[in-house]
Amino acid sequence: MKSHQIAKALRKLSEMLERAPDSELDELFVSDRNPAPVSTSQIAVNLSTLAEMARIDKRQWLNFVRESHLPIETRPRDAARDILGKVLNYLESNPDARQALKERATKRVSETSPELMRAFAFLLKDLNKDDPHSQ
Repeated sequence: MKSHQIAKALRKLSEMLERAPDSELDELFVSDRNPAPVSTSQIAVNLSTLAEMARIDKRQWLNFVRESHLPIETRPRDAARDILGKVLNYLESNPDARQALKERATKRVSETSPELMRAFAFLLKDLNKDDPHSQ
């Protein structure tokens, strides 16, 4: 790259930054180390959804894990909330699994409760909005 090309690119960047709302630089660069801030209303909606998910029984969670082919180890003594935690941890660390689950939730009817699939579809939509890998 030549110096004049860099100058043109910097002018374009400058114009874009001036058109955008005036904000802190760290807000512009969202990454795994610097996640995007979440609004209070978004947190409230997500917590409400999680509270509903916590009411789903263990049998439904086990069906969900099995049908989704999630590589999650469950023990007989795991409670429904233990399994929920394992599922959330797995999906948080595997963006491809989140995307596949989202696609599956919108395409196929299964033995898993419709409420559970709708809740996951809703949460995954919000997660993918903040995930730089999803675009």
